[in-house]
Amino acid sequence: MALEFRDHHTLGHPWQQQVLNAGVVIGHIRRNGGGLYRYYHGPVNQLTAEFADLSLEELKLKIEARHGN
Repeated sequence: MALEFRDHHTLGHPWQQQVLNAGVVIGHIRRNGGGLYRYYHGPVNQLTAEFADLSLEELKLKIEARHGN
């Protein structure tokens, strides 16, 4: 099963996507003010980005390669 990327808005982080595997949150993507997208692995990790890229699509490919089934 492919990973699912779902928009998720929270206070303090206006743009964020959850990354789900089989319906379970395995991480999230955030975009900073400079346009850099960062992937944080784990449902509560907010400090250590595993991957970063200026392209959201390229970042998703990296996440799929590492965490997809």
